[in-house]
Amino acid sequence: MQRLFSIGRPLPGISLIFLVVALVAMLQLPANLIMKSVSLSGGIIFNEIVIIAGLPFVIAIFIGFDKKKLFPLQSPKKSTWIWVALLSIPAALLIDYATAASESIFPPPQQFQELLERLMSFEGIQGFFWKFLVLCIVPGICEELLFRGFCQTSIEARWGTNKAIIITAFLFAILHGNPWYIHLYLILGFFLSWVYAVGRTLWIPITCHIINNAWTFTNHALGVEYPLRGFGNPTDLIIISSAIVLVIVLGVGYERSVRQIEKRAS
Repeated sequence: MQRLFSIGRPLPGISLIFLVVALVAMLQLPANLIMKSVSLSGGIIFNEIVIIAGLPFVIAIFIGFDKKKLFPLQSPKKSTWIWVALLSIPAALLIDYATAASESIFPPPQQFQELLERLMSFEGIQGFFWKFLVLCIVPGICEELLFRGFCQTSIEARWGTNKAIIITAFLFAILHGNPWYIHLYLILGFFLSWVYAVGRTLWIPITCHIINNAWTFTNHALGVEYPLRGFGNPTDLIIISSAIVLVIVLGVGYERSVRQIEKRAS
């Protein structure tokens, strides 16, 4: 049993990781029932806190895994936080353009668009902050505890960093259960897994995840849509090109900042 579920005990084994992911996937059914029949926001919060973050955390306590290794939450340096926060903005912008391009080729059904509109809608300033909490902050924290913490940390201990990034990104995309956006969640998953692999603390992907969701939600609230004028328009081409350059430059700067901090600490 121990061989099946743990790597010597400090971290979960591969079998347990996939079992937990399967359980989380199965429990989406009752969570969706709560969203549809009781409360959309309440169902999301229940799903994120109780199922997505709660299940792996309870298992970690019950089996006795090393929670500090499994959920590393040491505070990063301010410079690292600044680099990764700046990096998240052009990355989110590029994902918006990728979403627009994807929707022009594979438009999601009307029913899905109506659900998305209902999810994003709010009334007044209090409604905005409530939806910001429900759609940006809570998922940003809870999903990173499962995917980058429980899954990626454990997979990396067994199969190495590169395989951990790839597998975790795929799990992240699949569990979002959206066939029209699965490739977009995969791109976001790669990004979040990479920043975690570099930064070694969950606060980094949590920050990026919250910024990405906040960017999407705020743009929707303001009525901003991409492309602004069209993919062939010079304005949008300049924005896309600038965002790509910024992602590369800020990504290199972020990685160098982390390496310099590690070098000074050793």
